[in-house]
This record gives sequence, structure tokens and C-alpha cells, in this order.
Amino acid sequence: MSIPRSRCPVLHAVVVPASRPDAPLGHVGRSRFVLTALLLAGVVCSPSARPQEQRDGDLATGSREPGVRWEPHVGETLDGRTLEGRLGRITVPENRSSGSGREIEIAFVHYATRHPDPGPPIFFLVGGPGPSGIEWCAEAALDDRLRLLDHADVIGIDQRGTGFSGPGFDDGPRFEYELPLDRAITREDVIEAWQGAMARSYEHWTEAGVDLSAYNTMESADDVDAVRAALGYDAIVPVGTSYGSHLGLAYLRRHSEHAARALLMKVEGPDATWKLPSSTQRHLERLSEMVAADPGIGADLPDLVGTVRSILARLEQEPVQVTSSRGGETYTVVIGPYDVQTVVATALGHASNLAGLPSALALMEQGEYEHVLGFALRNRYGDVGTPMAIMMDCSSGATPGRTARIESERLDPENLLADAIAAPFYPETGAACGNPDLGDDFRAPFRCDVPVLFVSGDLDARTPPENVDAILDGFEHGAHLLVRNTGHDARELESAEYRQLVEAFLRGETVESTTITLPPLLFRPLGRPGR
Repeated sequence: MSIPRSRCPVLHAVVVPASRPDAPLGHVGRSRFVLTALLLAGVVCSPSARPQEQRDGDLATGSREPGVRWEPHVGETLDGRTLEGRLGRITVPENRSSGSGREIEIAFVHYATRHPDPGPPIFFLVGGPGPSGIEWCAEAALDDRLRLLDHADVIGIDQRGTGFSGPGFDDGPRFEYELPLDRAITREDVIEAWQGAMARSYEHWTEAGVDLSAYNTMESADDVDAVRAALGYDAIVPVGTSYGSHLGLAYLRRHSEHAARALLMKVEGPDATWKLPSSTQRHLERLSEMVAADPGIGADLPDLVGTVRSILARLEQEPVQVTSSRGGETYTVVIGPYDVQTVVATALGHASNLAGLPSALALMEQGEYEHVLGFALRNRYGDVGTPMAIMMDCSSGATPGRTARIESERLDPENLLADAIAAPFYPETGAACGNPDLGDDFRAPFRCDVPVLFVSGDLDARTPPENVDAILDGFEHGAHLLVRNTGHDARELESAEYRQLVEAFLRGETVESTTITLPPLLFRPLGRPGR
């Protein structure tokens, strides 16, 4: 049965997939998941060396920045507030290393602060990769909890190949894949389908004259610096979450002399693009401990890890057929272990999903799987999204040692979810686009004397705190702010202590590594999801 995209039912469960971890809700692409709040994590700024008169002038023409093509722009937040700014465009080489001569356009939005003595401009580096930094910049600039524009100018960049920046991948054709509904699918099925769709995407864009090998984080970091130079700033404050932190680290490696300080949250280190199955297992075990200790549901679900193991073993022996009628259509899907692995792996790391995961698993243990149907359909029908996102992650890759470790841990039966946290975008997908690789020099630790505040959540299976531990020694003025009981979302913004520390850091004050503990998660009662 072929399922038109518009008819795919959503997952009526406690675990609702967005599309990319490091993308706002609604972005179509890989299934790494970033909630909108990730893009809005706390930011304020410190005193700036840039004179006020340099920031004033005609926002429509931008005559003070020769080489920038300006037009008026009005940003909009999720709740409908608007923010007047200006949208700029510059031209940069598509591939600086090849010297091909082909040029592309980088677009960005500039919002001016009214602060009389502003800090260095904040360069908002959206996560993903793939979403539009311009689209999400207004939300970050006007966040009620930590309002950027009260402290500094805010610049949001559409990274190469996204949003207003050319080439317009978002306006190109969709390259879809479809997997059978009448049997359980496997990781290998998904990889084969993705490789086929990605090969078609790669061929299309290559024939269109695009050098896809140039869509990597190193080139993107140089684009950020090109925008800085075009605007005449001596120093900026890179602020990024998830993939945005990965790009921020690349900027610090290549252009640290132009960084006043940096705030990097939910950190994806230089060699942390591909996730470790053992880390995912540890987060599952941590969740199991939390559930067992919970007075409301612990007695009924004392061993969450054991429950997951039991569900997977039963489905391996006998997959479950689920039929559901929604919107006048009837869907029947065979649910297997892969579906449950991806459901659980997707939920791990986001506090809102973790709160309902025990209830979802309890239902599966009882043989009820209808709430997994929407997710299972998404596993079987989709598209590869923008090739920019795929090329970026494939290029960042992993060192041989990490690659071998991931493969070994994936095959270890003790890691119940294997590497499902990567689904559906596995490292093998790179074979369909030439296996681009920035090399181990890009992934190596480096030394940096720029003040950097790293932020991690201890429930974050996507960008766990050990990502910071692996690189912190290289940052002479680095500090690690560990927040307990938060994940890859931005629950830490509920903490006044967290907000105060971020504000102090961005004012130029010294912040030491410390731990903040938020109230524990409130798990939903066992039973029907959402009830």
C-alpha cells in the first residue's frame, strides 16, 4: 500500500518525532530531533567595542557595509510578534579549497539593539544542519527569558544551501523512499532505501552544477567569518546549540582571533557527529533508575531496561500487525524491533518525551502498539531532505577509532538500541554521495584561549556531557555548566540560576564549571498515552 505524504497519520503517542535533532519542529529531513527551545537557549551580551554610529543608518540600503546587498526584512516569532530588521546578502566562493571560481550567495538577517552600550554582536548559529537561521533568529532575539536585543545586535545566518542562501536546495525536487508495510523492516532496509534516494539527489544537484563536496562545516565556518568581515565587526559572539555548537567550534578553530567569547550548548564536538551506542544505553539505564525510584510508577515498572529487552525479544520472534483507521483511511503495518528501537532512541534526551516514554513502553509490554503506528509509518515513508544536511554530517564524519567503536558497540547485544539514535541517517549513507570527509585534522582536539561556556544536560542522549569532557582541557578559559534533569531541549531556561550564570558570562565575567539541578521529571501515569 502506498501512503501519500499528506495522508500519513501522526503518532498519537508520548513520543512524537520532529525531523532532525538539531532542527526546529516542522523541518523535513533526518530524524535527529531538536525542539524549538534548543534554538532559543539563553543568550545575552557584554560591552562592545563597536561604536554606536557604525550601527545606525538606513536599514534598507545598508550603505555603511559596501559589498552587502540589503533589503528590509520583518522577522516573526512563533507567537506572532514581529521584528523589523534588514536582510543582507554577500557572495562567497562555493569551494575555497578547489579554487573553481563558482560563487554562491550567503544571506543573513541583522537586528539592531537599542542598548546604548551594546556588547559584541551575537552570531546566532542555528542547529540542524538544514533549518533557516534567518527564520529562527527573531525567536531567539526576542526570547522573553533571555532577550538578546536588550544587550547586543543579533545576526542570524542562513548557512550555505539553506533558506535565502543559494543554491536553493529547499526549492528543489524531493527524493523519496518507501519501504513495505507488510513485514518488519530492519536497519539494512532503511540504509538501502536512503542510499538510493540520496544517490538520486546527489546526481540531480551535481548535474545542476552544484559542488556538493563544498557543503561542509569548514566552508560554513569561513562563511560566518565572511559575514563578520562584510559587516565590519572586529569580534563576535558565536552562539549555537547542537549542530550550531559544532559549527561554533569550527569557527573557533579557524577564526578564534575574531571571537570575543562563545556560548555553545548541547555540544556536538569535532569528533562527536556520530553517536556512541554505549552512551545511548547508559541513558536508557539512567531512565530506568529514575522510573524505578518514582513513587507514582516505579512499583509497576521497576525495570525499564528489562521491559525494553522483553519487548524487543518478543517482536524478534513474532512481529505485531497493527491496523488503525484515521481520516477515512485504514492503515495496517507490521511492527518489529527496529520500530521500537527508533521510538525509544528518539525519545531519549528530550525531557518532554522522556516523561511519557514509560507509559508507552508499558502499553507495548501489554501487547498494545497502536500508538507506535505513526512512527512506524515515518520509518517506512519519507525523503532525504536537503542534501546540505547530509553532506555536512558526512563530511564531519568520525575518526577511525570512533568509527570502529561505534560498529563494535552496535553489534553488542547489551546495547539494546544499537545505533538507532542515528536513524534514518546512518554513516553508510555517505557512500551514495562520494563519502566526503574533512579528515582527522578537522576532528582533532584543539587549543583555544577564547572564553567559552559549554552547556550540557545530563539526560541528553544526543549530545551527552562527555562530549564536553572530551574537549574541555583544550580551552584555557572554558567552563562546563552541567544541568541535571534536562536533555536536548532547553528546560534549563526554567532556572533563574542558569540564566544568571549565562548573563554573567556574556557580560565578560568569569564563570566556573558548576552543576545546576532542576526539579525531577514528572512521569505520566501508566496507561493510555496523553491521558
